[in-house]
Amino acid sequence: MKILGVDTTGESMSVAITDEDVLGYEVFTNIGKKHSQTLMLAIDQMLGITGISLEQLDAFAVSTGPGSFTGIRIGTAAVSALAYAQQKPVYAVNALDALLENVTGSATVCAVMDARRGEVYTKAEHNGELIIHESALPLEELLQELMPYERVVFVGDAAAKYEDVILRKKPDSTILHQQFLLQRASSVCMCAWKGKAQKTTHDALKPHYLRMSQAERLKRNEGK
Repeated sequence: MKILGVDTTGESMSVAITDEDVLGYEVFTNIGKKHSQTLMLAIDQMLGITGISLEQLDAFAVSTGPGSFTGIRIGTAAVSALAYAQQKPVYAVNALDALLENVTGSATVCAVMDARRGEVYTKAEHNGELIIHESALPLEELLQELMPYERVVFVGDAAAKYEDVILRKKPDSTILHQQFLLQRASSVCMCAWKGKAQKTTHDALKPHYLRMSQAERLKRNEGK
């Protein structure tokens, strides 16, 4: 099954094509440019180099969040349009699941994405079993919950941002190497292929924000 995957949930941007569990091609950028400027160019480049047409794809996969509200909207809108044009199914992938997929051979893995205001979006597994459900919570609270687990591997942009805090609280922990630290479209594809995603259609594809945007919070407060 050939899958085109997209991740625009953070500052980095990534697109990939996989065939079953084999990565065919991946574009990854972390250059500070807006995803609206780079996403479709990256997809066109990838298709041109691989010689794979959109018609040859079996499905699309996109990271629907949590993460950057704007980035999520750009990624889901682009994939929705592509899936509509090709009448192909879409796999909605949780960004935290895709980050966990970056890590192999570790007993305890914790995905952490910067949620701002001292909080992180997080999810953690131990030997493949879920130990911390998807949530947005203060980093200090997360680290307290992870205290019973040794040698935790952290993956995600918040792992780099809060590396000093993490290693001070849990000095036996590891921050994943920069090459695999951030969201990768190849992992989005792998989640889809492994069944760690929700199969849906272009018109049912929805962003997954996990919490309200600042505009929504202000609107709710105004209504009180």
